Amino acid sequence: MSDNNYHYPAPEGVPTAPLTWAPPQGAPLTESGGRTKPKMGKGKKAGLWAGGLVVALIAIGTTGNNPKTTPTAATAASVTTTGVATTPAASPAATVDTAAADKAAADKAAADKAAADKAAADKTAADKAAAAKAAAAKVAAAKAAAAKVAAAKAAAAKAAAAKAAAAKAAAEEAANAMTVSQEQAVAKAESYLELTAFSRKGLIEQLRFEQFSKADATFAVDHITVNWKEQAAKKAQSYLDLTPFSRGGLISQLKFEGFTTAQATYGVTAVGL
Repeated sequence: MSDNNYHYPAPEGVPTAPLTWAPPQGAPLTESGGRTKPKMGKGKKAGLWAGGLVVALIAIGTTGNNPKTTPTAATAASVTTTGVATTPAASPAATVDTAAADKAAADKAAADKAAADKAAADKTAADKAAAAKAAAAKVAAAKAAAAKVAAAKAAAAKAAAAKAAAAKAAAEEAANAMTVSQEQAVAKAESYLELTAFSRKGLIEQLRFEQFSKADATFAVDHITVNWKEQAAKKAQSYLDLTPFSRGGLISQLKFEGFTTAQATYGVTAVGL
């Protein structure tokens, strides 16, 4: 056994034993002090490898329950027989899942865009419909206002016409209202016309002969319904019943009775002269 104080570290949990140098196998090793350092034998090397392996197994056992240190199947698969870690290749299932997720995300984005476009289009259509409805309501209100103004004007015109008609009727009634003397003059004029024919002028003179005033006599003659041409014809016939007349002489006689030239001519013609 050598007196060398250099020792290799022993694995944890393995009792430490003094290491010895193997017998020289070739050229001797020298230290700084000039002493020859013997080479390590194969048995010693095997013992060191065994000790290192035990330490590694103990370390793996102590960290086996820790999820953070437990090697996964993917990690184990990434270690080659040469001890070099390699990056595991992506599986076909993972590639399909990623493509499906990308497609689902794209479909969702497209659906969201379509929904947003539809909402915008619906809002635009609703705004247009509201504007058209407001415009139609405005036009209807304007038409209603115009119709109301026209109706008011028509009502005012109708009221004015009714008022004018009432005033005219009242004036006519007042004008036609007869005093007692006027009523008597009218009655007397009608009684004379039932007896014989008269001209307008001749009837007024007859009423004045009866002591009616000129105003009452004129009022009475103008307020009876008389066809003075027919009166001229009746007067011409009465003259012919009394005595013969020429056409010119009978026309002159009718004019003397107060008939106009046209009335006298009509009467003479009516009796055949």
